[in-house]
Amino acid sequence: MTSTTGDVETQAAATSADIVDTQAWLTRHGERLAASYPGVEVAEGIVLWRQSPSWLPVALWPANADGVALLDLADQVREAESGLVSALDQGGLAIGYPVRDLSDDAETALIGAVALRITRPGTPGEPPREDDLVPLMQHLEDAVAGLERDILARHHAITRRRQSRLGDHLTLLAAVLEQSSFDAAAMQLTTRLAAALDAERVSLGWRRGSRTRMRQISHSARFNRKMNRIRATEAAMDEALDQRRAVVWPLQEGAEQEAGAPVNRGHGVLCEMTDVPCALTVPCLDDGRPRGAVTIEREQPFDDEEIGALQSLMALCTRALEEKRRNDRPLPLKAIAAMGEQSGRLLGAGHLGYKLTAIVLVAVAAFAYFATGTDHQSADATLRSDVQRVIAAPFQGYIDDARVRAGDRVEEGDVLATMDTRDLRLQQLESQSELAKLSSEAQELRAEGERASLNVVDAQRDQAEAELQLVQSRLDRANLRAPYDGVVVSGDLTQRLGSAVEGGEELFRVAPEGDYRLELAVDEARIDDISPGQQGELILSAMTDTPLDFEVTRLTPETRSQEGSNRFIVEAELEEAPAGLRPGMEGVGKIELGEDRLVSIWTRELVDWLRLNVWQWWG
Repeated sequence: MTSTTGDVETQAAATSADIVDTQAWLTRHGERLAASYPGVEVAEGIVLWRQSPSWLPVALWPANADGVALLDLADQVREAESGLVSALDQGGLAIGYPVRDLSDDAETALIGAVALRITRPGTPGEPPREDDLVPLMQHLEDAVAGLERDILARHHAITRRRQSRLGDHLTLLAAVLEQSSFDAAAMQLTTRLAAALDAERVSLGWRRGSRTRMRQISHSARFNRKMNRIRATEAAMDEALDQRRAVVWPLQEGAEQEAGAPVNRGHGVLCEMTDVPCALTVPCLDDGRPRGAVTIEREQPFDDEEIGALQSLMALCTRALEEKRRNDRPLPLKAIAAMGEQSGRLLGAGHLGYKLTAIVLVAVAAFAYFATGTDHQSADATLRSDVQRVIAAPFQGYIDDARVRAGDRVEEGDVLATMDTRDLRLQQLESQSELAKLSSEAQELRAEGERASLNVVDAQRDQAEAELQLVQSRLDRANLRAPYDGVVVSGDLTQRLGSAVEGGEELFRVAPEGDYRLELAVDEARIDDISPGQQGELILSAMTDTPLDFEVTRLTPETRSQEGSNRFIVEAELEEAPAGLRPGMEGVGKIELGEDRLVSIWTRELVDWLRLNVWQWWG
């Protein structure tokens, strides 16, 4: 639409009929030349003008003149781009001068050429005197300069008018854009157009399906859609939109005979009904698609420049109005419209990349729905010894020697550490001495026959023997020995030599080699899917290249809090324990839960989350 206005204005700047009246100029200056120089007579004159891509004569004086003889000279002036004087075969002289466009944005300076045939009065075949040639050329040059000034003035007037129109368009567009709704924007558009064009009424209709519905009328907040005038206006809008061009009533003079003249019967019916003599409908097109139309009714007829300007204006406003109409729709309608638009792209012509993407997505969805796979539940795993023996301090004392540390392998009977026995040996000597003393007293009393005292001494001797046995027992346990072949899991007394320990204090933990159990921390959301007998695979952090198979043996009630979630401990048994395993190793275990659809496996956590939250929100 914008290009239409530009074409009109370009033609207005390039043709004599739209810039200046060259015929009147040629007649006026031909008569002035004859009146100014009594010794010469202007027999005829012609104006040759550039009308891209050719050059055509646009003015002839007098009206009954032939002018053929002057065409050659005018053409020579055009090629030479300077004034020329030439003798003519039919007598007289021909003088010519070029016409230039002095505007800054002119594509080429030369736009025309003027040629005049000069003779002597009373003797048409005789050329004028040579003394008259210089004043004649100066007069012609001054006349052409006046013509060039007129052209430049008209050009500047057109430029100012174009800039003023553009400013009005931008002001109106800004008024439309600042409105928050379609109805408010439509009211701004129709009201401002009515004021700017001095129109009786400006109506805006918008396309709905195959018909146009009235949306706004200038200076009217409400209207009855069933009125005959409204229906006639809608019919006129449909008439313009069906032809995808502006339709005016009445047509300009001579336009009725043109083959490409638009059909305007609906506009004639509208004007007859409303008693407004002139009507114009400009379609609102967005990328070639009809969105709506504006119908203007007024007393004065419309010219081509106004029609082109209105087309440019509606090309600017249509997209803004359509966006506001889309935003005004309720959310469900927006969703339905978006689905329809995407379906049109998918099923219609073009949009190859969109179709390929849809095909790939459908293929992936179909594969995920129909294909099956093995569902797994991952869990953090820790390797534990099946049995552990605690080596505790046999009595209160001091550490004398430490021979192993955590991680050392030991055999049954190996000494792990020794206790300091110096105090025990003193107690042993004391107990032995006391026992010998009591034995001697018992013999004396037995010889004297003192039964009562003998019983007391026998009791004291039994007590001394018990104390001696206790000391001997502690001496026997002073060496802490391994109960079986295994690995020291914990304990390091090398930093505690000479320090005191309490009786029963844990010093070492020893676990047998090759006998392990696996503890798996399973998320409580999936604990119901776990049952004894299920198989799985373990990867330890220290042995990532060696997967280990296991079998779930027991679900324990023990729980642990980890990473903000609650996890249940599940015990499992390794099917094979390779060398290099150590209690306390950690890794990741995957428990096989069985076959299921891939889409169920991929979306299980999301579905569970949705179920829980929907239930919470719904309640």
